[in-house]
Amino acid sequence: MSELLSSAWSYLSGSGGGGEGGSGGARFVGQEVDMGGGKVVKIRRVIAEGGYGYVFVAQDTQSGKEYALK
Repeated sequence: MSELLSSAWSYLSGSGGGGEGGSGGARFVGQEVDMGGGKVVKIRRVIAEGGYGYVFVAQDTQSGKEYALK
């Protein structure tokens, strides 16, 4: 639980939280993903990781709206 809170605090305080460094999810940061239906998002940073994967901040390349992407 403390790791989740630490990751959330890092994200909210703007200090990164995973997009940098040796995180396995960091290799996806900067990539664009076609979500279908004309929506393309760019992976901005890792905000959490667990036993089954990563959660990223992804930004819609047209609207600029941010989403959580697992």
